[in-house]
Amino acid sequence: MGETTRRIRSSGGQSRAIPVDGPTLIALCDGYIDMDLSRFPDVVRGIGDDLAIADGQDLDDMTLSVNAFLIVAGDRLCLVDAGDGTRRGAHLGNLPRALKQAGYAPEDITDLFMTHLHGDHAAGLVVGETQVYPRAMLHVAQDEIAFWQNPSALDAIQATQAPVAEAALRVYRERLVPIRPGDLILPDVRVRALPGHTPGQVGYQLGHANPILISGDVLHLPALQVKHPHWGFVFDADRANALTTRKAILAETAQSGLRLAGAHIPFPGVVGIVDRDDGPNYVVMQTDD
Repeated sequence: MGETTRRIRSSGGQSRAIPVDGPTLIALCDGYIDMDLSRFPDVVRGIGDDLAIADGQDLDDMTLSVNAFLIVAGDRLCLVDAGDGTRRGAHLGNLPRALKQAGYAPEDITDLFMTHLHGDHAAGLVVGETQVYPRAMLHVAQDEIAFWQNPSALDAIQATQAPVAEAALRVYRERLVPIRPGDLILPDVRVRALPGHTPGQVGYQLGHANPILISGDVLHLPALQVKHPHWGFVFDADRANALTTRKAILAETAQSGLRLAGAHIPFPGVVGIVDRDDGPNYVVMQTDD
């Protein structure tokens, strides 16, 4: 087992502060997902294996972090995504433990900022018909709401995720807040459109001198997809649009110094992109241990 894989599989329930000017930002690890390479059908064996091994991973023993992020802004305690809950066993559902390590409880959360409503981001919102975050307003992009409210338009893969999305929208319907790209959702946090993985996927950008974009599922395997962004993921609802978004964000990050925080980037889930002689590569960014 590679070192990165070992670290991912031991990170559930952990929290880590991320330096940023403006609101306080804390990475939280819900756990990990073991992932078969068939979920990434475009990966070229050999090339992909070499990149994975250099990153301390193995394409025959793939593991993805499941991360969420906490924004603390005055009296607002805002959770970006809610993990996968306990539906898939003890290797997931550790977000409440990570919150506790950071000094908070689910009852403290005032706002839930969703990047999108796939299961590994939204299943942790509910247990049956009960809200896990009983005080929180649920903020979801208007295009994302519309996508899940039209089940006849979903393909077979997206249909597997529909029960989770529908449950989240139903259980929080009294506190559902539609949002749109461009919205200033907090004084220092702006919503950004990141379509493709789902039509309504959004990110949340914060910070000024050293900004960071909480980017949802723009990247799943940075060790591979930074150099080969066309190596997509089968759960991308619109793979062409997902590729367009991924390439644009990678280019912006390399040119501007924007940092990317991702739900599946190895915990604590923050990287930068640099252009090198052999092409773009990613660097793990500093966090506060």
